Parts: sequence; structure tokens; C-alpha cells
Amino acid sequence: MVKSADKRIAKYKAKINGDVAKNRYDATKDISTASENDYAPCAEILENAIKVAIDGVAAILLPYYIIFGKEVQKALENHETNTANAEIATLRQKWGPTPQGRGLVDATLGLVEAAVRGLAPCP
Repeated sequence: MVKSADKRIAKYKAKINGDVAKNRYDATKDISTASENDYAPCAEILENAIKVAIDGVAAILLPYYIIFGKEVQKALENHETNTANAEIATLRQKWGPTPQGRGLVDATLGLVEAAVRGLAPCP
């Protein structure tokens, strides 16, 4: 069924209406804020564990190791042991010194992985 031009125009105007966008944002703001507040303590614990594990690494590289650690944590939370291990191996290739990787030191990635594995699961 083909919509008339008037209906398509009205639908487009509704999409770009600032009130509609604001209402959508307001509807999800509380949920997003609660989710972020629940995760913040876990993120702080994770980041501190990684910083301790790789003490001495150049500060400019620290965010990349933290992102790797978050990805490892996500793999451990979302997968069973064998699948998580395979996912982490893939992550190490992605972030490591391989030709297609991002050039981080493999030994340091191992320290980050061990630090993340040593943490209690986040609620």
C-alpha cells in the first residue's frame, strides 16, 4: 500500500519535532541513569585492577588496555568457559601485536586478562 505524500510529510515532521525527541529521551533517561549508576562501581573496580596490574605502562596506552579489559569482562559474563576463552583469544589478536592487531604488547594484555579474571563477577 502506497502512502500519500501528505502522510509521509506528516510522519517526517513528527520525527523531527523537538518535543517528540525530548519525550523519547525523557522516557529512557531514568532507565539509562539507573543502569549507569549500577555499573559505575564495577567499572571503577575494573579500572583500578587493570591500573595495578600494568603499573608502569605509558599513560597514553592505558585507555586501550582498559577497553581490552572491559571486552574481556564482557566475554566472561556472556559466555561459557570454552566460548569465553575463544572470544578472549580473538580479542588478544584484535588488540595485540599481530599484523591486523592494534599493536599493544601481548604480555601486558595477558596481565590485564589475568586481572579481569581475578575479579568477582559484577552484579
